[in-house]
Amino acid sequence: MPASTVGAVSITRYRCTACGNLTRFDVTTTRTVKAFNHYTVGGELEVEEEEVLAEAVDGVSCRWCGHGNAVEVLPADATLPDGAGSGDGSGQVSPVR
Repeated sequence: MPASTVGAVSITRYRCTACGNLTRFDVTTTRTVKAFNHYTVGGELEVEEEEVLAEAVDGVSCRWCGHGNAVEVLPADATLPDGAGSGDGSGQVSPVR
């Protein structure tokens, strides 16, 4: 594994039910990480191995409308509307109801 690479972290998709955003969110997480720190003779640090021992999502808010109470977690097998997550990159789609 390359230096400073975290492996096997699951990907969570979100949707803002207030504005329909599927692509832009501020996610606050807390992680407990075990890391192998390698210092050179000159004192430079290189993190050669990292292992995520625990991870918790503390909060998610929509980057577009700022709503934090209207964000929901999408199931892993969720079918997204045509063009969601691609196209002009705006992240704006019609709200999914």
